[in-house]
Amino acid sequence: MDRLRVGLVGVGVQGRLHAQTMARLAQVDLRAVADLDEANRGWAASALGVETTSSMDEFLDEVDAVSICMPDHLHEEVTVRALRAGKRVLLEKPMSTSTASCDRIIGELTDPDALMIGHILRFDPRVIRAREIVQGGELGEIWHVKVWRCTSQLVGAGIWDRTSVAWFLGVHDIDLVRFVTGLEAEVVSADGRRVLSPNHDVVHATLRLGNGALLSMENNWTLPHGRPSRADAGLRVVGQRGIIELNLGHADLLHVERDGGAVFRDTYFWPSASGDGAFNLRTELAAFADAALSGGPSPVPGSDGRAAVAVIEDIEARLAAQAD
Repeated sequence: MDRLRVGLVGVGVQGRLHAQTMARLAQVDLRAVADLDEANRGWAASALGVETTSSMDEFLDEVDAVSICMPDHLHEEVTVRALRAGKRVLLEKPMSTSTASCDRIIGELTDPDALMIGHILRFDPRVIRAREIVQGGELGEIWHVKVWRCTSQLVGAGIWDRTSVAWFLGVHDIDLVRFVTGLEAEVVSADGRRVLSPNHDVVHATLRLGNGALLSMENNWTLPHGRPSRADAGLRVVGQRGIIELNLGHADLLHVERDGGAVFRDTYFWPSASGDGAFNLRTELAAFADAALSGGPSPVPGSDGRAAVAVIEDIEARLAAQAD
């Protein structure tokens, strides 16, 4: 195959980014989009000129791979159907909402490379360089790690009725720490508060890494709407011979209006208006397509997706026990 024929399931916020990006990749032929919402299907037909349907089953025979961007709790059923049909699958993070569900998905893998989890931070050049430094031994023994990811109330308001901040943001950070350090993480304690929604809006967790190093993780979606950057995120790894500090916030392009406010534009994760540029999602989706076309290994295997889910599941269980 010269081009990977892809069908996409779910064109909400993240699904639209997937669709717009895939439509511009030279190695991808975006064939069809499935969504239950008529307005979303209308957008895909108008913006992308692709076939649209309410069910993935209607295009499975026409594609080689499926990108799944549905809400987290719906991942399992659709992923299993796509895998049973013999398709390569790119599944947005978190892989699912329980390790039991992840295990059911993994159990369908006759080819372990058929599944890739969309942990986008692995494709950030800053993160890749940090991994090289840490795993190359330049810091010596890792002593302790701090990771944080905080965003605005505007982001949380669209999803906090169906998920928690740990699932939405923390799952990024657990995979980030595992990827950079190469160490597993075990939860020691977790605490949280509900201040804006029925779910936890602020979560602080303490974990221990496989070599004994301590990990502190902070997640919230309580920042004011008017903050110039909607994201405050970063990673600090302290070792025997030095530290690395990684600013992962959206602060690379400052836009100040003459008679208005100021805002930081994120150029790492989000595409330009034309969809061009070397943003991280493009790199991630290209890696998926290249692996599928070559029959190569999954860039982010299901086992890594499950590992991140296991940690968040444990954090959520500890928060639930506190509430009881």
